[in-house]
Amino acid sequence: MNDRTKRLARLAIMTALGTVLLLLGSALPAGRLALIALSSLPVCVALMMYGAKWALAVFALTALLGALIYPGAAAIMYTAFFGYYPIAKSLFERLHSPWAEWGGKYALYVAVFVVYWLLAKALFTFTGAELPWFALFPLGAAVFWLYDRAYSGLIRFYIVKISRYFE
Repeated sequence: MNDRTKRLARLAIMTALGTVLLLLGSALPAGRLALIALSSLPVCVALMMYGAKWALAVFALTALLGALIYPGAAAIMYTAFFGYYPIAKSLFERLHSPWAEWGGKYALYVAVFVVYWLLAKALFTFTGAELPWFALFPLGAAVFWLYDRAYSGLIRFYIVKISRYFE
């Protein structure tokens, strides 16, 4: 099998795995956010193995398949943030200043938060107890920081323990 065929097969498997994880996140109420976040791992692996162009392809195909097969909140969250975050994280971590790195990451978080909040307010009617944005924003920022740290740990685990099996 030549290298191009191997690459295409691996990218197809990554897309399928991301789609399955995204669909599980749509169907299972317990651990929904974790499964949606994990569905971006194949994008990260594609980025490390083949570069940003192929990682974007895995992201786009996973988002499209997720939206076609099971449209809903999971597909929206994946497309709006989780799916492309590994690529954005990689770009921000190439900056040579931790302040610039985290500034870029939090600027992305703020942009996604504001757009998501405004769209949710415009499209959906909230009932019952609703947290105001100024309470939800710092809570989301703390969760985002934990997510980024955990994602870095998963990347390190992949590089140290798993990547050698795919060479």
